[in-house]
Amino acid sequence: MRWFGGVKLGTGGLSRAYRETAASVLTTAKIIDHYVYEMVTAVAPFDRMSDIYRLVDPPNIVLSAERFGETNEFDFNVRRSRVEEFVRRLRALRLDVGRASARPLSG
Repeated sequence: MRWFGGVKLGTGGLSRAYRETAASVLTTAKIIDHYVYEMVTAVAPFDRMSDIYRLVDPPNIVLSAERFGETNEFDFNVRRSRVEEFVRRLRALRLDVGRASARPLSG
């Protein structure tokens, strides 16, 4: 036998206590969306930076890093379902593109 809160419970009582506790937690739990993103890097000269910033569209496309120098590089976290479309858009703008692996992030 198991004990719960000072009351001796049989297997039915223990099962009921767990079920009621789980149901209570699930009714008060907050739902959080999780997306799988893939990092896409775009390279653009200074005169094309406005094109880069217009690409941002959270939560689908998030600008995560900027590196300025001889070449300006911009890292985007792009939802996996939108990566191919995003890469086509970058190529249509004649911007250099690089890709990294996919990873889950909270959105």
